[in-house]
Amino acid sequence: MMSEKKNKFYIKTWGCQMNVLDGDKIASLLESSGYEKTNSLDEANIILLNTCSVREGPENKVFSELYRLKAFKEKELEILGVVGCVAQQEKEKIFQKAPFVDIVMGPRSIMHLPELIKQAKYQKALKVSSDEDTLLFPPEILNRNSKTKASITVMEGCNKRCSYCIVPETRGREVSRPLSSIIEEVKMLIDRGYKEFELLGQNVNCYKDGKNNFVDLLDEVSSIKGVKRLRFITSHPKHFPIEAAKLIAERNNICKYLHIPMQAGSSRILKLMKRQYDQPFYLELIDKIRKIVPEIALSSDFIVGFPTECEEDFEETIKCVNLIKFDTIYAFKYSPRPNTLASKMESVPKNIAKERLNRLLVTQHEIQKELFQSFVGKTLQILLEGESKKGNQYTGRTDCNKIVNFTSEKVLKINNFYNVKITRSLVHSLIGEL
Repeated sequence: MMSEKKNKFYIKTWGCQMNVLDGDKIASLLESSGYEKTNSLDEANIILLNTCSVREGPENKVFSELYRLKAFKEKELEILGVVGCVAQQEKEKIFQKAPFVDIVMGPRSIMHLPELIKQAKYQKALKVSSDEDTLLFPPEILNRNSKTKASITVMEGCNKRCSYCIVPETRGREVSRPLSSIIEEVKMLIDRGYKEFELLGQNVNCYKDGKNNFVDLLDEVSSIKGVKRLRFITSHPKHFPIEAAKLIAERNNICKYLHIPMQAGSSRILKLMKRQYDQPFYLELIDKIRKIVPEIALSSDFIVGFPTECEEDFEETIKCVNLIKFDTIYAFKYSPRPNTLASKMESVPKNIAKERLNRLLVTQHEIQKELFQSFVGKTLQILLEGESKKGNQYTGRTDCNKIVNFTSEKVLKINNFYNVKITRSLVHSLIGEL
């Protein structure tokens, strides 16, 4: 005998900050429709997998997870859905691979979720539009999972055609949100108690609203009273405006942190990737930024083992990493994506790609160890993000995006700023005391 419907939902999210925010939007829509969020699969009668297809690994995990959840569907689970980028990429193929799935919904079709749920109760529901404007999600119903940082989508989609990337297919073409609506949402979030804000876009510095560009966006938002910290991600090197670096230097509330993916150090590989810049351009850009903001913390993405990459190409990447000394890098082996130009190119043997990735990570490990060590003895301001169950252990983040774990004998409040003296460094975090 079936138990009474619980009207509870469970969401599992993979991928970037945009996916995380999409997960918050989905949860908010369901809550406004009368559903309650749960962290227990057993309690849920709706389970949604919010997916990423940038690499093959996360995509494969989705189908593994689906077959693990099949047992729930055979019992009392009412609706099982795949949403996000894998849904957009695979479309109705998901129903063929996993016939027990009820909903397939792309990332730009989120506002259709309530009607898809109604439809799924009597037939398969599919919605994978790539040109709908989902940027005007009603901010008044959006409840973010993070209590300390409010991520705000300012633009979505990508007009680039990097030869390895599937994002233009899964997220559609670029569309920017009106500046006035961004300002309104920031002010509303300040009233809710948020102090740190992160502006999101696939190529955030390509933001355009009439005569307003990315620099105008930074200027306007950082001028709002109550914005204590402002971040943005992701920046494309080709379009990064040097005026933005000048604003970072001038404004105390714009974080001295920049994520600007290089992807490869070899100009030959960058050309094959269709990145629209070469090694000298990237190095010159970083030099210009550092002259304006000497204390800037830099992070980057790298793809290792891109098709036709030879040892000489890879050594160019190592050279650039040693030269620039990024605070953090996110490096992965090349993963072929369906219907991309790179997927048709000559592949690098997996064992060679794995060995190169390990060498790159070892190189970055030594750089990072030295960089993090330089903070020992300094006092840094952190925004408190969490506390341990023990009661006197806390964690927060600096302006330059360093995680700081520290102790305090007195009780501290989440979402407040504190000064912490750094006593020890690890490779990916700092240790300190109030």
